[in-house]
Formats: sequence, C-alpha cells, structure tokens
Amino acid sequence: MDIETSKAIKFFFPNPSLIMVYFEAIANSLDAHATEISIDIDIQEFGKPDTLKITITDNGDGFNDENFSRFKTLLRSRDKYHKGLGRLVFLNYFKRVDINSVWDNKERIFTFNAGVVCNGKITELQIKQENRTRLVFTEFAKERVKAYKDISPEELKSMIIDQFFPSLDSLKRKKINFKIIISVKTDIGNKQKDFFSNDITITSEDLPVMEKISIQDSSLGFFSNIDMYYNINEIGGNGRSLIAFSIDGRTIPINLIPSSAFPQGYNCIFLFESEMFHSASDSSREKLLLPDGTNEAYLYRVLRRELGKVLAQRIPQIVERNKKTKEKFEEQFPHLLGYFDSDTAGLMDRDDSLANAQQRFFSDQKEILQCETLNDSNYEKSLELSSRALAEYILYREKVINRMKSMDTNNSEAEIHNLIVPRYREFSQDVMPSEVYQNNAWLLDDKFMIFRTILSDKRMDQVIKSIRLDEESEAEHSRPDIAMIFSADPETQEFVDVVVVEIKKKTDDEKENQYAINQLLDRAQKLVNYCPNIQRIWYYAVIQVSDSMAVRLRQQHWAPLFSIGKVYYQEFRTERHDGTIVPTPTFVMSFEAILEDAKCRNHTFLQLLKDGIRKYSERKAT
Repeated sequence: MDIETSKAIKFFFPNPSLIMVYFEAIANSLDAHATEISIDIDIQEFGKPDTLKITITDNGDGFNDENFSRFKTLLRSRDKYHKGLGRLVFLNYFKRVDINSVWDNKERIFTFNAGVVCNGKITELQIKQENRTRLVFTEFAKERVKAYKDISPEELKSMIIDQFFPSLDSLKRKKINFKIIISVKTDIGNKQKDFFSNDITITSEDLPVMEKISIQDSSLGFFSNIDMYYNINEIGGNGRSLIAFSIDGRTIPINLIPSSAFPQGYNCIFLFESEMFHSASDSSREKLLLPDGTNEAYLYRVLRRELGKVLAQRIPQIVERNKKTKEKFEEQFPHLLGYFDSDTAGLMDRDDSLANAQQRFFSDQKEILQCETLNDSNYEKSLELSSRALAEYILYREKVINRMKSMDTNNSEAEIHNLIVPRYREFSQDVMPSEVYQNNAWLLDDKFMIFRTILSDKRMDQVIKSIRLDEESEAEHSRPDIAMIFSADPETQEFVDVVVVEIKKKTDDEKENQYAINQLLDRAQKLVNYCPNIQRIWYYAVIQVSDSMAVRLRQQHWAPLFSIGKVYYQEFRTERHDGTIVPTPTFVMSFEAILEDAKCRNHTFLQLLKDGIRKYSERKAT
C-alpha cells in the first residue's frame, strides 16, 4: 500500500483521535469473528508519551491471504458496509505497527508503517496453535496524550460499549459469549485522575436488555421502517445517556435532544436502526449520510417524537416537571403562550425553550410587518401579535412596580424620581418605540405614556433655577428634587402639557405637609412664567398623608379619589403675567397610593391580555 499517509488521513479522517485506534482495531477483530479481545496499554507515566505501547490481541480469523490482501490495499473493502480505510488512523498516532497473526497452523508476521506493509511471509507451524492476531503499536507520533480517558480502562470501557453496542448486543442475543479485556500498566500513576495500573473486562453482562418498537412514517419514503431499541434504567448517581444511529454494527451519536432533557438518576440508551442507515456514514464513521431525498429535519422530528413518548411513559416525573415548567412559563411569559414546544422530548430545557419560543414570536412579527397589505387571516394575526407585544410591555411594568415596592426609607428621593422619570437623559417623541421602556410616568396615570420629552440634566437645571422659591437657597443640597416630563419639546412646540412630580420627605407634621402643598402653587406660577407655551400642568405631590391631614384636605375642598392608598384632587388655576389661565389639576397622594394603584391597573390589564392570548392559542391549536 504505497500512499501519502498524512494527506490521506486528513482527507478521510478530518477529526482523528487516539480513541479511533482502539475502535478500528476492535472493528477489525469483530469482523474477523473474534470473541476474545485484549487491549494492553503500557506507559511509564502519563507525561511520557514516547513510552506508550499498545498491544491488541484477538482470536479471530487472522490475516489469511484474503484478509492480508485487503489490508495492504487501500479502499479494498470486504463489502458495501466497510470502508477499507480504518487502518489509516493507526499511522496518525503511531509510526510503527507490528502484526503477528496465527491461523490454521500458519503464521504471518509483517510491519505496517509509513503507509507501507513490509514483509508478510507465511510460516508453517509444526505445533497446532489456536488462532491469534496481535497488533503492537509503538513509536507514538504525537507530542502528548491529550487526555487520561484515552488510556484509562474505565473510560475506554464506556466508550467501547457505546461505539460497538449493536455488534455486542447482536452477539448477546445470539448467546455467543464474548470478552474484551482492557488493562493498563504504568510505573507512576495519578491518584487525582484515578489513573494507575488496572484492568477491566467487558462481557454480555455489561449490556442492558433492549426493548424494541417499530416506527413507520410514510413521509420518510420507501425506507420508512425504523426500529428503535431502547433501555431506561433507574440507578443511583447522575446517570448517562446514549442516542445514536446503529450503522453496520457501530453507532453514530445523534444530538436529538440535549443531555439536560434526561433526569438525573437514569441510564438511557436509544438506538435507531433501518435499511436506510446501512452504509450511510462518512469515511471516519462520525457523521450520518442520508439517502438523497430524505428530509433530515423531518426525520429528526419523527425520532424525537417517538423517543419522547417512551421517556414520558417510562419516567412519569418528566411529564409532571414539564407541566410545572410550562405553567411557570405561561405565568412569567404569557405573551409567548402557544409558542412553547408542545411535543418536548424529555425534560424541557428552560433556556432553549424560551429562546425557541421568542424566536418564533419574532418570526411571526417579521412576517406581518413585511406584509404590504393584510388579508383577513393576517389581520387577525396582527391583532393577536399586538396583544402579545402589549402583554410583554405590561410584564416590564410589573418589574418596575416590584422595584418601587422594594424601596424603603434608605432610598433617596432622587432614586424614586429616577425610577419614575430617568435623570441625566433626554428623550423625544421621535424615538418613542425605542424609549417606551424609559418613561415610567404611567405609575401616576396611564395617559402619561404618550408624554415622551424628558429634559436633559442641563436643561432641567435651568428650569429648577427658574422655579426655585425665595426661601430655598441655591445650595445644591436645597435644590428641590423634581421630576418633569413634557408631552412634546417645549422649545419646538406651540403648546405643551407637563407632568410635575415632587416628593416631600415623610413626616407626620401636619403644618409641614400643609406648607409643602402651598409651595406647589407658587412653583407652578414660576413654571408657567418661565415656559409660556405650557397649556396645562399636571402636578403630583407625594407626601405622608396622615388621618388628620386627610381631614384637613377635605376641609379645604380637596376631593378624595378612589384609591387603595390616599389620593386627593383639586383643580387650580395658574395665572400668567398676561392674565391667561393655565389649568393646574393637582394631586396629593401617598407613596403607597402610587404603588398599589399602578399595581392594580397593571394586574387587571395583564389578566385581560392573558385571557385573550390563551383563548386565541387554544383556538389556534384546535
């Protein structure tokens, strides 16, 4: 076999690993009807790869003339299920492979290196010997062994069972005893990595009993029958899972569902076998190659559906936990109701399910927004998507309410103002879609959602200076802490409304609170003189409203409004220099009133939207 080894390896094995050396040698042994295989690993210590020596021995048919001819001729395979390439990976990790094979009282000894088979002479044996083929791998070609698992018997046992499960299980079903012994000998072990001289055995007892169901789906074409072999075993500890295609006696793992979909404490094996999978792998047996015309996405959906049915039946806790997860999703993300996977296989992955639902929502939004005209169906869908988008916004408002609820006496007035109207930012109505989450004046009244212009800190300083009362010094600590938001930019619009929020320190001193209310009128007067195009001022004074203060307000003709807290209203008239009047509806309210009223309005709104979205999703599902 005269080839350019390095180029051939890169071409046929794009992702080689030391594990593949074991796999290819074992595959050859099983093809040669071996029932006993031993893998002996000898290394002085993990950090000395140059001392690595691997010997693999079996009792198979041996290198008779036919097998030897195939071995030394690249791409000459036994049948359509074999590639005739596997031995190339030997030379990716070892420069030399010495082979000794005994069969029918004959012995063949040869060396495989640099892509060339040397010698291969046959010797007639005088004494009868049992069949034996030994491959000795020496002169390790890499700078290091990448991981302990590459030479650890326990790790290798698990990987060999996973790789050759179909072949080994077939031997078990035929009641053919087999044994694979893996041993390692090292002078210096590593206790932390659980690496030391040791040996371990694989027999039919290590294979679970598999159950089988047949999957039939006409949409998969002519090769529609797929057999699913599975075993689900409850154990202690973390457990493990294997989902793979069974192809020519070996497995190709498939990422059908994430490992997190399996609950802890279970070993789960799922193997899919079909005529359509025979010989359907790439040269390195790492990837499935489906027949032309087979819809891979649809195939995976079918397999995932059937796998999910078995998991739900055998592990009832999956159904219960998924139900609770969906209920929590619907509570936290009602705007995505109907977008969550209904046929989840295994445990729902919270992040993946949420991301997928969000992506479907975005996709539907994009589809509707790109329509130049809406037919009846798209019009109905646009209304539904509008409800969902609004529900998403209402959910955001709940977060703001909860943030406000968490505030206490340790929070400054400035922090509360900043929650209602962000400071040090200037927004305008032109960017309303992107800034809708910045204005929280809806905490006071939902009609203020349309008020979009918030003054920058620099412009706000100018306003504050102009409306400062005579008794207030110009020291920074005496600056009135006021939040202000306009219906439009007062410098560019002819007429504007303004919402003013002023929070006073909590006190039960009635005289102090009354004085604070009187200040509002003086400040409103200064404000309309500073900004003559204001046509209405909505003034909110947040103070401590005691029972005695509530009586005093009613005596002064303040009208109590329906509220969970305490809210009083009175319409004032603020007069400009020219004698024109600016209506000044003024509210005196407690901090609790802002919080609880906003919470009540938001909850009612959200429940209405949830109910509508749920009904639409149920109608859509049926």
